[in-house]
Amino acid sequence: MSLSTANEKCAVCKAYLFPEDDVVYCPECGAPHHRDCYNSIGHCALAEFHGTEQQYQKSEEQFDNSAEKEIQNDGDYMVTCRMCGEKYSNDQPMCPNCGTPDMSKMGGHFVAFDLLGGIPADTDLGEGVTADEAKMFVGSNTHRYIPKFAGFKHGKKTSWNWLAFLTPSGWLTSRKMYWLALIIATLEIASVMLLMPFYSQLDTSASAFEYSKLLMENPELVSTTSFIIAYVGSAINIVLRIVMGIFGDYIYRNRVIAKVSEIKVESEDKTLDYRKKGGVSIWLGLLAFYFVRNLPWMISTLL
Repeated sequence: MSLSTANEKCAVCKAYLFPEDDVVYCPECGAPHHRDCYNSIGHCALAEFHGTEQQYQKSEEQFDNSAEKEIQNDGDYMVTCRMCGEKYSNDQPMCPNCGTPDMSKMGGHFVAFDLLGGIPADTDLGEGVTADEAKMFVGSNTHRYIPKFAGFKHGKKTSWNWLAFLTPSGWLTSRKMYWLALIIATLEIASVMLLMPFYSQLDTSASAFEYSKLLMENPELVSTTSFIIAYVGSAINIVLRIVMGIFGDYIYRNRVIAKVSEIKVESEDKTLDYRKKGGVSIWLGLLAFYFVRNLPWMISTLL
């Protein structure tokens, strides 16, 4: 727990809180709740007072943040990120490794943030992998992924992931699922290439509306074969996106469980391997998105 519970009461049941209690804090005002109490109502019990003079206030002497501090001889201190364990200077607003903010620089209102999305740290997500271990591997957006992983253990396999839908190979690459990203990227590129014969018979400067109007008035402009091939390409692309949008989180959960289990058995430095094999590679994801979007058109100019 990152904050003192001395003389504090749960905002829902009003019972005193103790150090051994599983406590979560409102990310806006910092009001403490038993985790079960918070989950029972789904929001801060004092939400109606947010932004008013009656808003919950945490006393300064009890304020900590999401990081541990090491005081140095010169009066400065090093901050140890509780998300990834990286040490960094107190003059930085957030962890340079994973981006978790130093809450003490958030103006005092943003007191704490539950990186597990309400899931207890020792929750078994599968094969002995705990929520806290999965958090270390996932690295970013853990408050979204960990609750979904917990739900999957009870038989659920579907959810919705907008990034996986909008850019399947880009999202997979950013989450370091490289082999699957390569397969999906190949299918994406192939589906777009199937559209090329169709578009090559039309004015490439026309808009989608103009295409539709032109084809309705002059269907003979495009051969039946080109139309069927283009239809197949569009169908593959749409189905691929929908499947990844629905099952992307489940696929990612299986990778996290497999990799964390492997690291726990084989690694001599688990923290380092969690960072290297897990986390997010934003630039690689953007690069994959760029190539999948533009490579088919580059190829078409060479044919």
